[in-house]
Amino acid sequence: MNDLKLALRQLRKAPGFTIAAVIVLALGIGANTAVFSLVYTLFFAPPAYARPHDLVQVFSQDKKNPKTYRGFSYPTYRDIREQNTVFSDVMGFNLALIGIGERSDTRRAFGAMVSSNYFSVFGVPLARGRTFLPEEETPGAGRAVAIVSYSYWQKQNADPSLIGSQMMINGHPFTIVGIAPKGFTTEMIFSPEVWLPLGVYDQVVNDFQDSEEKTVFGGRVGQQLIIVGRLKPGVPPATVAPSLKGLAANLERAFPVEQKNQTFVTAPVSRTSVDTGPANDNEVTQIVPLLIGMAIVVLLVACLNLANMLLARGTARRKEIAIRLALGGSRSRIVRQLLTEGLVLALLGGVGGLVLGLWSSDLLVGSFQKLIPLDIVWLSGPKPSILAATFGFCLLGTLAFALGPALKLSRGSVVGDLKQQAGEDVVRRRWKFLPRHPLVVVQIAFSLALLTAAALFIRGANKAASVDTGLKSGASFLLETDASLAGYEPKRAQELYRNLNERFAALPGVDHASISATVPFGMISLSKNVQRAGVHPGPDAKPATAAEGLAIH
Repeated sequence: MNDLKLALRQLRKAPGFTIAAVIVLALGIGANTAVFSLVYTLFFAPPAYARPHDLVQVFSQDKKNPKTYRGFSYPTYRDIREQNTVFSDVMGFNLALIGIGERSDTRRAFGAMVSSNYFSVFGVPLARGRTFLPEEETPGAGRAVAIVSYSYWQKQNADPSLIGSQMMINGHPFTIVGIAPKGFTTEMIFSPEVWLPLGVYDQVVNDFQDSEEKTVFGGRVGQQLIIVGRLKPGVPPATVAPSLKGLAANLERAFPVEQKNQTFVTAPVSRTSVDTGPANDNEVTQIVPLLIGMAIVVLLVACLNLANMLLARGTARRKEIAIRLALGGSRSRIVRQLLTEGLVLALLGGVGGLVLGLWSSDLLVGSFQKLIPLDIVWLSGPKPSILAATFGFCLLGTLAFALGPALKLSRGSVVGDLKQQAGEDVVRRRWKFLPRHPLVVVQIAFSLALLTAAALFIRGANKAASVDTGLKSGASFLLETDASLAGYEPKRAQELYRNLNERFAALPGVDHASISATVPFGMISLSKNVQRAGVHPGPDAKPATAAEGLAIH
């Protein structure tokens, strides 16, 4: 306690040094806190649902081409749910772009089309209201009900009367019957804003197709659903694959056309993507060590900077330290006192770094939400894991910037430091051998490494942005519109698109105009198998190529 009181008194005597040191540490610790909170929350925090290791995704795999996967139809989903012997329950879902009406405007967002047991399979209760009823998932039921995310409810000022009110989705009124629990991110690290029952699939999900080509939800030839199952307690993992393969064989015999060459396999649920084939999250998490490494380098640069400041400040304190040693103080006692001062500085910098880190994390998450129409579930505020990490950074910083100067300053010459003029000469000669110059060299080296990494990143980003994709975009203009968000039926939407295309092509100065289902190299991609004209492949032949974002000229 005496060391702490003395440390506070010494720091109060030098307010300029204290403020500068706290700012330097706050920047270094804040960068680490921000990176840790983002990385931990998005990639390593346990999912906000019950027993995540019991959830597995089921895939429909082509036996002749094992790298080919497809989605499930609603009847196939029901068959798996009712006939399997390894899952306690099975849910079906998929994501869909929807238009949420807000006053006189409509904004694009992601919604999830889910089966009625969706939340019960996750094992999470709703914050308010009820889940979907079994009859609401029946294809064609058309019961316009919705469950909204907790953050959506917060944006509505947490109004209790939101339950039972109506919201506009794709130009249709939907009654809000429930609010998802706080922090719920589904199986991914992102969350849709709205969950809708499968019974309104045809009403909400309008594909970029003519109505004659559109696959009606509920038919066995459909491939609209992704399936996730929860394993029964005590089921050995080795029994899952044989059981599902047997079920797939039974369905192929019962439906030889729709289930031809299809078998069922499982894989862990991905937290970074929603796909009909197994995904590898390692490709996304590979960037985590780089982010953490760069943040630690920032902290080390800050610590080296502060170590130099402490060594410079030690010049004025050598006589004080010499007097304490002459009066019988031990060198370990001096080191402990100097380390206590460093710890106080680190804790003050940690408080500032915690505030700065949480603020910058919220700012960064907010910038992500402007790029993608997904709700990033981010519970801001200090959490035990973040507080523990910040305290760890404080201890690391104390050892990094205070231990070396403390050991060096405690080894001074008592007689020489007590002499005024002679002491100055001794100090001048001795400081030539203190590690200030190596510290400066290391600090510059780390700073140059950070600058080089940043420069390489900017250079790589510029190269990626300037890659010749074969698209001449120099004199092109892009206009995005989705008539389905305003409630247009597919046939009427097609007429609108073609009319717009003709009117744009007739504008003065326009050479060509076309319509595309997706933006090339955009966030969402659609692919379609095509064959060369005049070629008549066999029934088991692979497509000649796959075209993305087919355009209508």
